[in-house]
This record gives sequence, structure tokens and C-alpha cells, in this order.
Amino acid sequence: MEGIFIGVLCLSGCLTFSTCLLHQYHFVSDAMTWTEAQSYCREMYTDLATIENTEEMKKLIDTVSAAGHSSEVWIGLYSHIDWKWSDGFNQSGAEYRRWHRNDPNHKEANQFCVAMKYYGRWFDYFCHEQRPFVCYRGTLEDSDFVLVNTSKNWSEAQRHCREHYTDLVTVRNNTDNDKIKNIIYPLGPVWIGLYRDPQIYWSDGSNYSFSSWYQGYNRLGSMKVVCGVADLDEGGNWTLFSCEERKPFVCYSMRGWCFLE
Repeated sequence: MEGIFIGVLCLSGCLTFSTCLLHQYHFVSDAMTWTEAQSYCREMYTDLATIENTEEMKKLIDTVSAAGHSSEVWIGLYSHIDWKWSDGFNQSGAEYRRWHRNDPNHKEANQFCVAMKYYGRWFDYFCHEQRPFVCYRGTLEDSDFVLVNTSKNWSEAQRHCREHYTDLVTVRNNTDNDKIKNIIYPLGPVWIGLYRDPQIYWSDGSNYSFSSWYQGYNRLGSMKVVCGVADLDEGGNWTLFSCEERKPFVCYSMRGWCFLE
């Protein structure tokens, strides 16, 4: 296990006093699941790699490249996939889904809201996009579906539905889905009430602020938890995979404290 390093003076002549904690990265070539890799890193070092800025991103890439590896490695990122309905509905039918065959694809790790196309299939989209939407009025047991053919982002659509009707529409079964499909034809996509919170975390509990996501797709399917890799084939940018896949990984240890004076 890494020893504890004493603090070092890393810069002098500064006008302000602060501290900084440096990460030292360690590439492990043994392929493990994300959870196995996490346990290994916690036993041998500190944790799976946390990356908090572009300098650390470069350090991690250099560490992995120096070991002769050039594809995907686990890092400490993970995310819970918890789809919810705007009105809070969580009873029988709350798990009903009619995803398009390639969705949810979570492009750029930033698609958290759901829209339906005119043929009845669902897609995840960026929540800031402007789209028509469907509200419902009354109760779920005795409700009318109302198309609002004015484009708003998802949050604005939710607010409009709550102010003028009951909420954004909840879709519990094929019957609900077909009714909505009939009223939105030939429009599409239109917002429905399904969404999820970002819920992106680091294994060591660090604050998630810096990000370096691949600009393509992250296939989520029906997974409930997904884990992050740095993909050196994509410049080290991050993508999400099933945590059960086996990959090499990067740990980190504490290199030392810096005192700036």
C-alpha cells in the first residue's frame, strides 16, 4: 500500500496561502468489473481515479499511455439510472416503457428528459430543447390528455401543465401510449412526463463538477447503474458502460499536500 507522503513546498513567493492535493495515478492492467476494480484500488491505493481538471485528465492519459495501453480503462465515475414521472407516480404501470430500439442513448451523457414521436416510440433528449408537449387533466384513473402545440423546454412544459392542467402526461400502458400517439400525429417529438436526475458521482465521494464526456452515445438500455471509462481511443474522453464488463483500470493515491504562500 502506498505510504503517506509528507507535505512539500511546491511554490514560493505567492501572495496568497492555500493548499492543494495532488493525485498520483496507477494503471492496473488486470481486467476486472468496476466493483472489483474499486475494491482493489481501495485496498492498494486510495480509490478508483478521480479527475477534477484538465491537468489531471492529461496526467491520467499519460500514465495509461506510458504503460502501453490505448483503449478503455475504468475510472471512478458511476451513475444511477432512475427514471421518474413528473407527477411522482410510482404504482403499477410506473415502469412501463416504449423506448425506440436504440434508446435511451444518453448522448454526451446529458439527455435526461423523454419525448414521444408520432409513431409512439420514446427517445431521451436534451431537456433544454424546445418541443410541443402533452399534459393530462383530472386524475390518472379519469384523465384527459391534452396536446399543447407550443414549443417549450421540458421544465417550462412541466410548469405550464401544472398551472393549466394537472401535470405532464404519465404513460402507464399501451392504451395510454396509443391515445397520445393519436393526438400528436403527425407531430413529434413531444415531451411526456418521464425524466431522470443527473446522479453522476465519483467513487471517493468527490464533488462532480469537471467533466470530459465523449460527444457520442452512451447506450443505457435497461441498466440501473452504469460506470465510467476514460477511452484513450477518444482522446481520454469519458463514456458509460455496464459495470459488469471487465476492463483494466486506473487507481489514484495521494501524492502530497502543496502549500502556497
